[in-house]
Amino acid sequence: MKLSVVIPSYNGWDRLGELCLKIKKSLFNNSRLEDFEIIIVDDGSKNRSDQQIIELRNMGIDVKGVFLKQNYGQQLATLAGLRNTRGDYIITLDDDLSHNPEDFAELLSLVENDNFDVVFGIPENSRTGLLRNTGSGIRDIIFNIFFKKPKGTYVSSFRILNRSLVDKITGDISEYRYLSVEILKHTRAIGNIRVVYNRESGKNSRYGFIQLSLLAFSLISCSLIFPKIIRKSKIASEMKWELI
Repeated sequence: MKLSVVIPSYNGWDRLGELCLKIKKSLFNNSRLEDFEIIIVDDGSKNRSDQQIIELRNMGIDVKGVFLKQNYGQQLATLAGLRNTRGDYIITLDDDLSHNPEDFAELLSLVENDNFDVVFGIPENSRTGLLRNTGSGIRDIIFNIFFKKPKGTYVSSFRILNRSLVDKITGDISEYRYLSVEILKHTRAIGNIRVVYNRESGKNSRYGFIQLSLLAFSLISCSLIFPKIIRKSKIASEMKWELI
């Protein structure tokens, strides 16, 4: 069995080396894995680092660098990563060291043994600020109402998907804008585990009120209640990148 790990990143090269080494350490002794790969998706960063990809390979880590030609945002960057994976299972996580690679084993065990198509890692320590918590609450309400998210389940950017689900998502990207929306279009076999997020002390949400409002509208406009011309997103199919 092969595992793919997708890390979308924007100006995060100062911490990606540390994250990749933590991933290698967490997966090295996993007897269920024959192999694993890491796909770093550089979302048009100002500090692009091809050299760090080479250095990580020299440390025995199977790393791909997907360098997007411009900044597309986290959702589309994650899609670009999914389209370059070969694993039987695919984990996505943020580049800021907030997600712990030691949780990979539990994600993998649950998606394998409980017949889930996807398992999300949900933070136990949810006290991350009023604005962030409000945004998460609004997002959850939208998923419940417009996309029929199963009751009692939650979504996050830390997740594991099986190959079949990834192939369904990447097979038709004409309306792709938000990965969790695409997941809910294709499956209700969703699991959760509780994990600890390593939020940096004093770190603020990247989203202000205006950004959260735009995100909410963008999510709702993915729903089938909107005409297809509004839902459709050409950007996903027009993305360009360099693979090293």
